[in-house]
Amino acid sequence: MYTIRPLKQAEIMVPLGVVQILGDMQRLVVGPVYIWYLEGDIPVVIDAGIQEPVNGFVHNFPVLGGGENGVREALSKAGVKPEDIEILIITHLHFDHVANVQLFHNARIFVQKKEWKSAFDPPIHYRLVYDTKMIQPLEDMDLCLIDGDVKIAEGLRAVFLPGHTEGHQGVAIETDKGTYLMAGDHFYTRFNLNPPKEPIEMEDVRGNKVQLQPSPIPFVPPGLHVDLREWFDSCFKALSVTRREKIIPGHDPDLVDKVIP
Repeated sequence: MYTIRPLKQAEIMVPLGVVQILGDMQRLVVGPVYIWYLEGDIPVVIDAGIQEPVNGFVHNFPVLGGGENGVREALSKAGVKPEDIEILIITHLHFDHVANVQLFHNARIFVQKKEWKSAFDPPIHYRLVYDTKMIQPLEDMDLCLIDGDVKIAEGLRAVFLPGHTEGHQGVAIETDKGTYLMAGDHFYTRFNLNPPKEPIEMEDVRGNKVQLQPSPIPFVPPGLHVDLREWFDSCFKALSVTRREKIIPGHDPDLVDKVIP
């Protein structure tokens, strides 16, 4: 059984249209970049965060925090160091999820085989969000390329959720209150998973208020994806793993400093 701790490693500013498809590309919002510490029989981390910004930017996005210091400070809240981690699961290989893999040199690292191939030959619109300089160090580490849904350890299972990327995966996690699904960037926020049926306000990680419009469909995709048909199929697959209220989005600002369950 595991306890899930979303640990903020950085903050990144993006247009609202990145968070929700067809959103306002002129309206900027600030979201958390998490690394996820799973406290249980063995120390596990999901995702390795974003690099330290240069002149305030990473891949043209404004970023605060990040890098090795951000990882170490985040994990210190759970009383661990990167060197203590035995398993590292990477949901996908975008620059804000894989930048600090070299710190986890004692871990077995799990990536979907399809994601690995796609990262080195991405669709044209994704060339700017994969960075092979961050990915290639994995070849000299204890890298495990897996294919589809795979048991990683007792109480942990990779769940293949393509759509946001070709090889995106979530992690089904057994807790003392049932199965939770850490969904990575398949859902950025709870509003991708549970779209509002009337206009509402959300707050970003800095407390800035953002107006969200209602949607008649059961899920609203992020603005970045490779295949919307696969994305919607993966939404329903996620619901076959656990209930909506136990699905954890990858960048939701309300999860900072929370302990789940």
